[in-house]
Amino acid sequence: MSLDASLPEVLTRPGGESLWQLRADLVSLADRLAPPARGDADWSIEIVGRFHAFLANVQSKMTAREYSQIASKMDIGSVGLLALQDLVTDRERLFKKLLLGGLSEGLMVMATLQYVKAWQAEASQACDEASWWLFESLWRLSAQMSPGLAASERRAQIEAALAPARATDIAPAVKAELLAQIFQVLLVCSLGWVVSLTPRHDGSGA
Repeated sequence: MSLDASLPEVLTRPGGESLWQLRADLVSLADRLAPPARGDADWSIEIVGRFHAFLANVQSKMTAREYSQIASKMDIGSVGLLALQDLVTDRERLFKKLLLGGLSEGLMVMATLQYVKAWQAEASQACDEASWWLFESLWRLSAQMSPGLAASERRAQIEAALAPARATDIAPAVKAELLAQIFQVLLVCSLGWVVSLTPRHDGSGA
C-alpha cells in the first residue's frame, strides 16, 4: 500500500474524490499498526476528514465555476511535492515554512485578484470554524516537532500563521485558499508514522 498516487493529488488539487482515496489508503495502512500505536494514524485520518468537511462547506457557498477557480489555487506544489522516503525531512521544512509565514507571503497578491464574486456572511463562517479547529491541531503539531518551545512563542507563531484567515479585510475566497494550504501542510506533517510502513527504494536495483 502506498500514498504515491493519492497524496500528490490531495496536495495539488484536493477534492472529494482525492480525499476519499487518501483516507482509504491511510485506513489500510493504519490497519497494519497495533492498536496502541494508532494514535498518530487516527489523527492523520481525522485531518483528512476535517479537510473534506471544510472543502464541502466552502463548495456549498458558491457556484461550480466559482469553486473551480478557488480549487485551482489549492496547490502546495510550490513548496515541494515529497517522496515518501523523504517525508520526515520534508515535513520539518514545511512546518517551519508554515509557522514562519511562508505560505501567506503571497496572500496580498492573491487578495488583489478577482477570482469570484463577493461571498455572503456564511462563507466567512466556514473559514472561521476551520480556523478554530486548526489552532488546536497546529498546537499539537508544534508540541510534537518543537517540544522545547515556550508556550508563549508557540502561541505567537500559530496566531501569526492563522492571522490572515481571521482578518476582517481579507476576502473569504483568499482565506479559503490559505486554510486549504494549512490543512495540506498539517496533513503532511502528521504522516511521520507512514515512513515505517513504506518500503525504501535505495536505487541499487537489488
